[in-house]
Amino acid sequence: MAGAFRQSLPPLLDFPDSQDYLSQVKGESDYSAQLVRLMEEYTGPLRRLCAAYADRAADREDLFQDILLAMWRALPAYRGDASVRTWLYRIAHNVALTWQARHRRRQHAETPLSDAQDNATETNLRRLALTRAIATLSSADRALILLWLEGLSAAEIETVTGVKAATVAVRLGRIRRSLQPIEEKS
Repeated sequence: MAGAFRQSLPPLLDFPDSQDYLSQVKGESDYSAQLVRLMEEYTGPLRRLCAAYADRAADREDLFQDILLAMWRALPAYRGDASVRTWLYRIAHNVALTWQARHRRRQHAETPLSDAQDNATETNLRRLALTRAIATLSSADRALILLWLEGLSAAEIETVTGVKAATVAVRLGRIRRSLQPIEEKS
C-alpha cells in the first residue's frame, strides 16, 4: 500500500547524509558555497514541499525564495547535530507554515490548483488527483504526508514537526487509507 503512493511520484533524490558530506558542508567557510551545494542537492525536494503549501506557481516561487533566505541565515548556526536533510526540512517546514499563515491572512480563501495541465498523460493525471487530494488535507496532515512521500522516517518527521513518531505513524496510516480510493480510481 505505501509503495503505491511513492511510486506515483517522480523518483526521489538520494540524500547524502553521510558524515563525509556533513563535514564537507559544515567545514566550508564560504557560506555562499555551502548554500550553492545544498541547493544542488535539495532543490527538487524543497520545490515539492513548496508545492504542498502553495497552489500557484508564483506563490511556490515566493515560498522557495523565503526558504532559501532562511537557509542562508541559518547556515552560520549549523552545528551538525542533525543530518543536513533533517535540518533543512525543519527550516523549510517552519518557513512554509509561517508563509501559509501569512498567505491565508492575505487571501481569505484558498485557491484551487490553477497550474494543472488539461492534456496531461495518465501518470500526470494520477499525480494531479493525488496532489489535489493532498491539498484538501489539513495543513498538519499535508505536512506529514509530504515529508513521508519525500522518504523521511517517522523519527525524522518527529524531528522536523515536533509530532511524536508514534503519532506520526498512526496519522500516516489514516491519511494513506483516506487517499487510497484516489489510487484505486486511477
